[in-house]
Amino acid sequence: MLVAYHPAGIHLPELDLWLDPKEPVERAWISHAHSDHARGLHRNVLATPETLRLYRLRWPENEEIAQSLQPLRHGESLHLGPAKLTAIPAGHIVGAAQLLVEQAGERLVYTGDLKLMPPLCGTATEVARCDRLIIESTFGLPIFHFLTREEARARIAAFATATLEDGGVPVFLGYPLGRGQEIVEVLANAGIPCAVHGSIARFLPVYEAAGCRFPGWSPYEARNTRGKALVLTPSMRRGLEASGKDFRIAYVSGWAALDNARTRAGAEELIPYSDHAGFAELLTMARESGASRIDLVHGYTEPLARILRQQGFDACAPAAQVSRATDEEGE
Repeated sequence: MLVAYHPAGIHLPELDLWLDPKEPVERAWISHAHSDHARGLHRNVLATPETLRLYRLRWPENEEIAQSLQPLRHGESLHLGPAKLTAIPAGHIVGAAQLLVEQAGERLVYTGDLKLMPPLCGTATEVARCDRLIIESTFGLPIFHFLTREEARARIAAFATATLEDGGVPVFLGYPLGRGQEIVEVLANAGIPCAVHGSIARFLPVYEAAGCRFPGWSPYEARNTRGKALVLTPSMRRGLEASGKDFRIAYVSGWAALDNARTRAGAEELIPYSDHAGFAELLTMARESGASRIDLVHGYTEPLARILRQQGFDACAPAAQVSRATDEEGE
């Protein structure tokens, strides 16, 4: 099965199918709705129903431009030319999916962003056996080991409760799609009053339709913060610091595992939880997939490829797809 790597995305030329392309194309598979993957006004889009709903919410102009939005639920398959395509849960954000492509006896899996440990919100990842694995490696260094969802849940609730009892205002900074909803889910189900910024709250209905629950949250109002935990976006941090109020910030991120995270984030509490796979999870995916070839895309691709080769894997980082990891985790 031919795979072509371009700066604009990954292309399967025999199917004329692009995987998370960065530019408009004729036919695209979108693994999830973060803006670095669901980018471009494509003529035909294949994704899970949740991803398509988020895609339309974030870019309403797609309603007019996309000629065909083809939903493919987790576990469902369809045929495209000589190939069979199947969506497999990826555990990253709600709707995230891997794509299994079966053609002429060969099995290829493109993971998109994924998390192997069970997530706070969403469907747990399944590992599909394949011949070739194209895997996202955002946190492909041995220093990245993350909390389980149970540990993260306890740490988030404990920081919020202790801060409120001390008379402060706990603040959790989350991306509008993904981390923000997970933090709200933890606080709301722990019975902790929380106020949620509108850019995060607008996606809560999609998560609720997928089975998540957010009891008792309220919209964020800058003048009414006392006695509540706040779930805001990272761009609001400077305004909080300038306010002079007793805001105490918790940084919930895979990047919280870094030594300089406290300074970079301006946070009092570091909670190293991610919706991406940590280093050990990536090694597990590589091993359990049974793949005879592994391509690393995005993040720490070259270092992880070297480590995998040292462990006996045929692994590489295609030059067109090597990108630098950022502290935005896909947003």
